[in-house]
Amino acid sequence: MNEYGTAWSASRERVSELILRTPLPELELVAPLTPEWRVRDIVAHLVGVAQDVSSGNFPQDFDAWTSAQVERLRAIDAHTLVRQWQEFPIAEMLSEPLAIALFDQTTHEADICHAVGVPSELDHATLALLSKFTLNRFGASENNLNVTLQLDGQDFVTGTGANEVRLSATSFEWFRASSGRRSVRQIRAMKWRSDIDVIECLFKSGFFTPAEFDVVEVTR
Repeated sequence: MNEYGTAWSASRERVSELILRTPLPELELVAPLTPEWRVRDIVAHLVGVAQDVSSGNFPQDFDAWTSAQVERLRAIDAHTLVRQWQEFPIAEMLSEPLAIALFDQTTHEADICHAVGVPSELDHATLALLSKFTLNRFGASENNLNVTLQLDGQDFVTGTGANEVRLSATSFEWFRASSGRRSVRQIRAMKWRSDIDVIECLFKSGFFTPAEFDVVEVTR
């Protein structure tokens, strides 16, 4: 199993352990960073992704795909869902071209941690893989950028364009900002040196949008 599969499996185990030790009524609460979903709906999405990927059901319409996952698993409680999750070990299918699966799962892992008030336990190796993946958020070629992310003492670089973008941050803060889990104010307050408007660049596609409120997550 490669590093992406290893990271995915570790994330699944962390989420499963957290869900199983959390009382079911608490998992019925709305998750603040995904206000259209309860915590148990996030779990249904994660389990549904594993089901769909293992059966070759890849999305044509991402929103419809995720909505169908939540709907078809709606009658199953979250504790049962995470036990069923073990039946779909897709880790061996993952690699860098499918890093989006790791990014999605760990984003929601952190969302669940935030919702139940515990710190995220994402490890350094996983955050490094995510940092590499998030370079694509800038569209360096199409936007004529050269980008350097200085995250936890490691540089992640993409593009050779004329416009410079540099960020110095922790890998966790950047990971959460890149998926819209920080507000515009919080993202602008990060240590940028940039020739462009980073908010417009990061969010112009509309797939992610910045949080409407400042997000403070529990840390160790």
